[in-house]
Amino acid sequence: MLKPITNELRSKIQTYIKNKLDISDLIKDVDIKGENLSFAIIKNLNRTDCDLSNTNFSHCILGDEKTIFSIIKCNISGCNFDGTIFVGKAWMRSCNATNCNFRNSDVSKVSYEHTDFMGSTFCDATIKIGTREGIGCKFPASLFEELTQGWDFKIKIEKK
Repeated sequence: MLKPITNELRSKIQTYIKNKLDISDLIKDVDIKGENLSFAIIKNLNRTDCDLSNTNFSHCILGDEKTIFSIIKCNISGCNFDGTIFVGKAWMRSCNATNCNFRNSDVSKVSYEHTDFMGSTFCDATIKIGTREGIGCKFPASLFEELTQGWDFKIKIEKK
């Protein structure tokens, strides 16, 4: 069970963010749904079956080279990952990532099997697209329409 965030903790988190300190220990076992964590350093986060919807992770540095940053079976719909960089290995598996903002982010190290990205934006994002990474994923057709714009051949996009 996650503990509710208090105003005192919220203030401490903002102080850590301003001083470019890792907030991982501060948010361990704390409900961060809908919180503004922009510009945070979060080296370690392991959440399963949690609601993280509408959380602002913009311009964050998530993960490190030693551990796996893990969000599995979570609701992350409406989250803002604009300008976010994932470091090391990151898992975002079987998540509801609908209507998220991944503009200008680097998600090239994220393993995102069976995640629903419908309605999400990936403008100017760095993403690794492969058969293993994308198994069971749902991406908006606009991602591939933008990706293939100006190419000399056409890719057929099947909408289900």
